Amino acid sequence: MREVPLDAPSDVPVNAIVANVHGSFYATTSRCTHYGMPLSKGVLTDDGKLYCPFHGACFRVTTGDIEDAPALEPLQTFEVEVKDDQIYLLVDYEALKNPPPSLCPSSEKDKRQGHHTVFIGGGAVTLHAVQEMRRLGYKGQITVLTSEPHPTIDRPRLSKSYAPALKQTVIYDESYWRDTLQVDLRLSSHAYMLDTRMKRIHVRGGNTLIYDNLVLATGSVPRRLPIEGAMAQGVYVLRSHQDAESLTAALKRRAAPKLVIIGTGFIGLEMGIALAKHADVTLLGQTHVPLEGPLGRQVGSGLQTAIMNERPLRFMNAVDVVRIETDMNGYVRGVVVQPRARGSPELFLQADMVLMSTGARPATDFLRNSPSFPGLRPDGSVEVDSALRVLGLRNVYAGGDIAAYPTENGLVRVEHWNVASNHGRAIGRMLATGHVRAYKHVPVFWSSLTSTLRYAGSGQGYTEVYVDGEPDEAEFIAYYAKNDKVIAVATMWKDPMMVQAVALMQAGKMPKLSVIKAGLDIMTLSTAPVRRL
Repeated sequence: MREVPLDAPSDVPVNAIVANVHGSFYATTSRCTHYGMPLSKGVLTDDGKLYCPFHGACFRVTTGDIEDAPALEPLQTFEVEVKDDQIYLLVDYEALKNPPPSLCPSSEKDKRQGHHTVFIGGGAVTLHAVQEMRRLGYKGQITVLTSEPHPTIDRPRLSKSYAPALKQTVIYDESYWRDTLQVDLRLSSHAYMLDTRMKRIHVRGGNTLIYDNLVLATGSVPRRLPIEGAMAQGVYVLRSHQDAESLTAALKRRAAPKLVIIGTGFIGLEMGIALAKHADVTLLGQTHVPLEGPLGRQVGSGLQTAIMNERPLRFMNAVDVVRIETDMNGYVRGVVVQPRARGSPELFLQADMVLMSTGARPATDFLRNSPSFPGLRPDGSVEVDSALRVLGLRNVYAGGDIAAYPTENGLVRVEHWNVASNHGRAIGRMLATGHVRAYKHVPVFWSSLTSTLRYAGSGQGYTEVYVDGEPDEAEFIAYYAKNDKVIAVATMWKDPMMVQAVALMQAGKMPKLSVIKAGLDIMTLSTAPVRRL
């Protein structure tokens, strides 16, 4: 695989990727359609999949088609000719400037005659599902009910930057949904009850909808600690763009406010890093080091050191938050914590603002009001089968944050953008084609922790961690294993190794941890899928 410049006009600044797959040459545009990062730094698998090393998107080089989210548009392809051992690309520069549509929208006649698919929720699941349905020629009517006042936003941006404008986070405007996807997009719409026997959705305001297919994709809502002061003035959470705007406005009201962030998970750390130039930030965590649960103590400790080397943040680990104290007007004045060390007294931390980054729960309360719904799991999630169909219901699917789906490592629920996006693509494909396929994508996500941390797999229940590199210098690869089987990988500044690990896990060819510890370089392994009899 090689990136080559095109002899193109100055207004078409595009290079090409030329790839050899089983002796045949293929060429595509060279930038990932997610954030425009160079694909030449990625990994090309033996069967022609090109993985972007930055955020995990994957494309089929033979066609340019999307194989894995978060990409929303395919790569453009070029015709290739080989003459006298020279490779020539036939390039339509006008098409490069104005890419042809990759979707097949329905017509009014088709809508009247086709099925009606309703999505409850307007996030990543819905956007990717609808795009996939139209791309594959789905002719039915599509209605989207979303409680938010705007179309789908790029939600990961909210915690990775300071004061992102709504215009910067909305992925496609309303006209794209209406005219290109031909979707009935209903903003600020709240479903409050579902009748699965009659296939009827009850919406606030007295409206009802009848569906043929239903996709539940309502995402999650932030958890607030059940403590005194949790709802005080000056206590914030982060989920919506409105949450981000409220937090930003509060930060701007005073110079260098004292901000206490409760929680040292991914969102808490990202927000601390993003806001360090605008506030005096202290992060509170229950564990001995940040991210100790998902990444282990060695990696978590190293990351804390690396972050503190780059940002003026304070960490208070191994503490429980007892209460948030307020002044006589109900505004935050401080946070009281109890160190977990035996015999330690309570401590008071002055605070002008508090951000609760204490996890999220599935946004499924309306399903509790639905007697015909099969029921929710103890954490409020919806259990689905391997094809993301809600157990016990026909033509009802669930994806994203609310879906607990089966994997080789047990039932998992993943609150990450890539997973929701791939759930959507899988559901959309099944609805468009009628072909039921088991969902088997390797989960991938990234987090901006001064440098970008990338994580692949499902590491719940890991029993051993092997770290190659220096987490405190933000350059390492960590393997997480259960019974010697590698079930997850985390990296910083090891981008090709990350996407190689994803390709190996997807192909069923990831080696045992003991073999890796003995010195095996995973970059030397074939990524061709294992053929199972």
